[in-house]
Amino acid sequence: MKKNIIKIIIAILIIFILSGCYNYKELNKIGIVSSISIDKADNEYLVGAQVMNVKSEEETNSSKIIVYEAKGKSIEEALRKMTTKSNKKLYGGHLGKLVISEEVASESIIDIIDLFQRLPEIKDEFTITISKGIKANKIIKIMTSPESIPADYVKSTIETADLDSALTYSSKLDEFVSYYLKDYIDPVVSVIEVKNYSEKGTTLKNNETSYPQTQINLNNIAVTYNGKLEKYLDEEETIGYNFIRNSINQMIIPVKCDNDDNYASVSIIENKTKNKVQKDNNKYIINFNVNSKSVINEYNCKKDLDKEETIKELEEKAQKIIKNYMIKAINTQNNSKGQFLGLKRMIYLDYPKYNNENYDVNIKVHVNLSRKGDIRNSTKGEKYEYKN
Repeated sequence: MKKNIIKIIIAILIIFILSGCYNYKELNKIGIVSSISIDKADNEYLVGAQVMNVKSEEETNSSKIIVYEAKGKSIEEALRKMTTKSNKKLYGGHLGKLVISEEVASESIIDIIDLFQRLPEIKDEFTITISKGIKANKIIKIMTSPESIPADYVKSTIETADLDSALTYSSKLDEFVSYYLKDYIDPVVSVIEVKNYSEKGTTLKNNETSYPQTQINLNNIAVTYNGKLEKYLDEEETIGYNFIRNSINQMIIPVKCDNDDNYASVSIIENKTKNKVQKDNNKYIINFNVNSKSVINEYNCKKDLDKEETIKELEEKAQKIIKNYMIKAINTQNNSKGQFLGLKRMIYLDYPKYNNENYDVNIKVHVNLSRKGDIRNSTKGEKYEYKN
């Protein structure tokens, strides 16, 4: 009996020992860093850290974030100096966003990424962004939705736009490093701009109206060369990039459908871009085959949807628009130092002996407007659906 009791006591002790958390830190002793900004000031790095402000229920009017700043000859020196300004140990395990200014990005992005890749507590899941036309530390101070941490708000906005609009691309640390290390391809980075920046935008008053004065906006993507910022893409080039890189999930294509400047909204619900490389008489040819399943969400045109030729015309116009997006991105690639589209890498993967020879590109686009879904459920398409 005594032996059984002793065994039970030992088992309970083992459970308590094994259930302890290794390297456990009390939450009230650490400051969780949600966003970091990198600027240059007086030939030194100016580093900002957006830290979550743990609030009590009585502090409903206080900010959800606190921003600390420090200068240093290196980024790590600035980060260490920052610890003298906080009574908590700064913890980067939940870092959601890294904002790099244009000035710093033009000097080197990869050096900064290399540092954060080697910091043991930081995961490789944070989003990399470039601040266009404004200091990076101003962006992390802007108050966004009062219900969310600003870094989470921006990160989720980028990821949502990446999935639903094709107007940006969510670049994370691991992918940036992977593309940088590969031959014939360079990484891209999402871009942030600020509309109507003012000091009020850094306070809770920025969210007291239904239309905040200071707003954070996405601005397509930036392309890099040798780990540095090279240039920015416009909206059409960004969409073309996403089609070529098979990164289209959903998007809306406005299609002009008659001579009165009326448009239909062709909504892509599924897209697949395949590439195939062939060699003909020492000439490399990259063939792109785009297949888009789409529906009509909005139709403000005079032509009847119950006619087959109307559907066919919309498909052909959408195909031409997509092809033009891709051609514009390719033309920009041809005038760039960096290989942001990775066209030469596509050749290299099929022909490892490829050595920067010239190549041609062929593009075929097929848009299939579904006879179901939104066409069927609309009053304008109901008659067409019934007949077919």
